[in-house]
Amino acid sequence: MVSFNQDGNKKRFRKLKIILLILPPLLIVPAVILLDSSNDIMFGIGMILLFLLFIDIGIVIGLLTKKYYNWIIAFLVLIVIAVFFKHNRWPFASVFFTFGFGGLGFVSLFSSFTFLKRYRHIPFIRFIGFSSSLVLFVLSMGLLWKNMHWPLAGTFINVGLITFIPFLFAFVFTIPNANFMNWNKLERIVFFRAIIIPMIFVYGICVMMFVFPEFWTSLLHTALWPFGMEPIELLDKAGLH
Repeated sequence: MVSFNQDGNKKRFRKLKIILLILPPLLIVPAVILLDSSNDIMFGIGMILLFLLFIDIGIVIGLLTKKYYNWIIAFLVLIVIAVFFKHNRWPFASVFFTFGFGGLGFVSLFSSFTFLKRYRHIPFIRFIGFSSSLVLFVLSMGLLWKNMHWPLAGTFINVGLITFIPFLFAFVFTIPNANFMNWNKLERIVFFRAIIIPMIFVYGICVMMFVFPEFWTSLLHTALWPFGMEPIELLDKAGLH
């Protein structure tokens, strides 16, 4: 009876995994088409589809993939490619930015649950990984919103930067008791690829954007609008010249 239930659970899990793997190609095409629409309703539907796509990707990578930490590095590389495309004014730079920051954010979100589940034997990795993943999610969404000139970007980034302060204090004061020398190879790989490298990368971008904005704007060949401000266009009407 027990084995029968286990076989049934495995079959249901396999079906769920297949559905999650099939969803991305079904969502990505209509999402891209609707996001390019000038109609606000169509754009809103495209945003919903985009979020569903990122949630699906995050579940598959963060919860169903053993080497989820390699995907985090892949999304960082995608952001670098987006910057390169933007600098050279090539097409699809916005697409790379969207999937780079969006993928990083949602994979980090679901990786937070992975840290809680898989690293109960190492409290440092468990709680530092959990908190850093949540901070990365908020900051990645803020950076995506900022570079795409969407509203509420400042809110996301401010929340991410503020929560980084207690995270940094927790990291500094708990790392002496982390017992790093007794970690195995996999645990060290996870620590650097899923926590240290993405945090340094994301906060490096924040420093470039807000401490050295001239460098960032010259790098992307585009203007960086201040929080809550957007460019305005004067109407070409008689009497306005």
